[in-house]
Amino acid sequence: MDFSQAKHSCDEFIYNALFRSIAPLLRNFLYARYKDVEKANDMVQEAFLALWKNCSNVLPAMAKAYVFRVAQNQMLKSIDKEKTKDKHIHFIQKSTNYETPHYQLEFSEFDRKVQTAIASLPEGQREVFLMNRIEKLTYTEIAELLEVSVKAVEKRMYKALQKLRADIHENI
Repeated sequence: MDFSQAKHSCDEFIYNALFRSIAPLLRNFLYARYKDVEKANDMVQEAFLALWKNCSNVLPAMAKAYVFRVAQNQMLKSIDKEKTKDKHIHFIQKSTNYETPHYQLEFSEFDRKVQTAIASLPEGQREVFLMNRIEKLTYTEIAELLEVSVKAVEKRMYKALQKLRADIHENI
């Protein structure tokens, strides 16, 4: 189907045609690359949701590249999160063998407070904090992914750290 004349992807007919033509290719690409059919299907859905949210900014001719980029970035973030989670769980399991029950209780309570404080951050601050501290992305990489300036990322991170410090110290 020729989409070269369309100015954006917001038309439901065009969007549906893009989904029918691109989704199977994207799913196969993600599955071949990451060997997880469930995550591949989820990432396809997420990528097309992102396309719909940004449909006025994405030309139909560029939709394939857009959803592939979005899906691959999401899959890589997911993999990094799993690796971080596995390391964290491994650390906790390893340390619990040598620590007292009192220490374990304090650690789990502190961990809960930290998770609560992170969850209470405003969306933009939480997103930047997790991308930098969990996914280990640089401010420049975050700025490119979020399509904001590096200064905006720095400001969000600064405010996130201030709020986390205040929330955690308040609850200790």
